[in-house]
Amino acid sequence: MEINKLKRDTVERLRKVKKDNGLTNSQIMDMLEKNNCYISEATIKKIFSENNDPGSFKYQSTIVPLADVLLDMFNDDSGSDDIAALKALIHDKNEMISILVVKNEEIRADYEKRLSHLQKQIGMLEDHLIFREKQIDKKDEIISKLLNKLIDCPGSCTMKL
Repeated sequence: MEINKLKRDTVERLRKVKKDNGLTNSQIMDMLEKNNCYISEATIKKIFSENNDPGSFKYQSTIVPLADVLLDMFNDDSGSDDIAALKALIHDKNEMISILVVKNEEIRADYEKRLSHLQKQIGMLEDHLIFREKQIDKKDEIISKLLNKLIDCPGSCTMKL
């Protein structure tokens, strides 16, 4: 049983309980408030309206609180299909979790491999940079020595290039 069918069936049972017991939306809101739940009056109107598709409502945050209040209070015990549906949902979600765990491990392994490769590249680039800096330092030292020699013997020294 899919979640949308579960929603439709549950909402139909809720509508039947409301109609059979002559409940108003404000009475239902009061019952919800006693259970420390809040669903807006507009949402309650939409749920109990015949024109709205129950599939558009969030099951956990709208339909379940109403079912907890109305179906428990008025002894509706037709929820055995719900249990089977919820077990099927849990099973499907557990399978999805297993698949996602495997994918996560694959992504992590790929990430670790790429990270290792990039760390090696960074190390090589750092070594190359150090080598270049040493070459620049040597050239700076040679230029300084040449300038010092040129300053020490102005005019009398001739340099051959």
